[in-house]
Amino acid sequence: MKHNKLDLHGVRHHEVRNKVIRLVEDHWGEGLNVEIVTGNSDEMKSIVGNVLDEYNLEYKVGTFFNPNTIITTP
Repeated sequence: MKHNKLDLHGVRHHEVRNKVIRLVEDHWGEGLNVEIVTGNSDEMKSIVGNVLDEYNLEYKVGTFFNPNTIITTP
C-alpha cells in the first residue's frame, strides 16, 4: 500500500478543499493511506476534516511526534 503525503504549508485556506478533494479522488480505491500536513492552523485542520468526513473516511488528527498532521486510515 502506497503512502501519499500532501503538505499544505503555503496553501491558502480557500484552496485547501479542492486540493484535498483531488488527493482523495486521485487515490480512491487504493486503500487510501494519506498524511496531510496542516501546520498549526485549526481552520486548516477543520477544512481537511470536513472533506474527509464527506467521503466517510476514517482519520486521526495529530501524532505523538507531529500534532500538525492528519492521517487517514484505510
